[in-house]
Amino acid sequence: MSGVVRIEIVETPEELQDLMRQEKDAVRQEKLLVLYGIKTQRVDSVLSAAVRRTENIVPQYKDGYLAIERGE
Repeated sequence: MSGVVRIEIVETPEELQDLMRQEKDAVRQEKLLVLYGIKTQRVDSVLSAAVRRTENIVPQYKDGYLAIERGE
């Protein structure tokens, strides 16, 4: 497939989980979550990880903001 970049994720799933727990920056934590998903084969690409995250967020969106922010 043209345009596919393959990388080796050298960290173990456990190391990625530890890094996610320690990370305070939400964007970096999300990137680590994508790497974890790929490493554990829960997702097969960055694109499928993005789609999965979007599918989880969109149903929570209500009345112009996330319902979880209102404590619902």
